[in-house]
Amino acid sequence: MEPTVILGLSLNTRLLGLAVISGNRLVDYHIQLRKESWTPRKRELILTSLQPWFQRYNINNVALSITYEKQTSSQTKELLDSLKSYFCEKKICLTSYPPKTFYTLCKEAKTKKEIMKTLAGLYPELSFHYRKEVGNKNKYYIKLFEAVGVAVIHSQRLKRKKSLIETGL
Repeated sequence: MEPTVILGLSLNTRLLGLAVISGNRLVDYHIQLRKESWTPRKRELILTSLQPWFQRYNINNVALSITYEKQTSSQTKELLDSLKSYFCEKKICLTSYPPKTFYTLCKEAKTKKEIMKTLAGLYPELSFHYRKEVGNKNKYYIKLFEAVGVAVIHSQRLKRKKSLIETGL
């Protein structure tokens, strides 16, 4: 049986982090920066930019890292609503995770920097981005690491659920 392919997403109206996890492998990852101000066209560009990912990897599960309600702009809420509609229309399972879930990746980690270091240890291909982010004045790669983290968390939860079903619990 093929492993479930999960797209991890972490976004705001400026940055979009994407990560594809299949089994225990990080298959692909990317960060998109869109500097232009918010418009309906920008929303459509973001939605359109996701289509090749679904086609290339046959994704049927999305794990979305969402910010707390009070920290979410009206534009980001509009984008999230559009994403939910898009996934519903395409019959793609969407699961949202709040920021605190990120810390379940590593019990000892107290900061996002420590979580990023843990993920860079799990996936050495992320080490370059980790080193760059540590040196950045303005955070850029955090959305990428959040996307990887939320995809890993979702993958672990799906595996636990499958195991419970198989054992009859």
